[in-house]
Amino acid sequence: MAYLKLLLLPLLLLLVSCTEDNPQVNAQIGTPEFIAGEFFHAIYNEKDLNRAKSLSTNEYAKILESYGSVKQVSRTLLNMSFDTVVINVNNSGRNLRQQYDNDATIQLVFDGEFDNKRVQDTRTVEMVRHRGSWLVKTVQADKFSTAIR
Repeated sequence: MAYLKLLLLPLLLLLVSCTEDNPQVNAQIGTPEFIAGEFFHAIYNEKDLNRAKSLSTNEYAKILESYGSVKQVSRTLLNMSFDTVVINVNNSGRNLRQQYDNDATIQLVFDGEFDNKRVQDTRTVEMVRHRGSWLVKTVQADKFSTAIR
């Protein structure tokens, strides 16, 4: 029995270490909220521009590509920089999602750090359903948001 425990422990550690980290977005898999969170997770946590482009419409993917790097996209196009960030769907006050057949508007909240300072911000993401999958169409800064930098 002791040998079995010694054999199972390394296998368990291997299994746990090989699991993929899922973004910590408070949304159900496959929903527009989840895809919007995955898009930003790809940019800010995975630093993977190709993944972000795969979650975007062709038009928005071309815009992302024109910036050349994740750093340029985050700093210039999205106007947000983070060393670490937690991304959540906005649960306060207004509708979490406005969805009409193949269009949805999602508001996300970003809470993170940049240069050892806390940064909080929001973005509104316009999504479209294309061939059964939700894709990011545009990202807009919230006109009422005040970033704490």
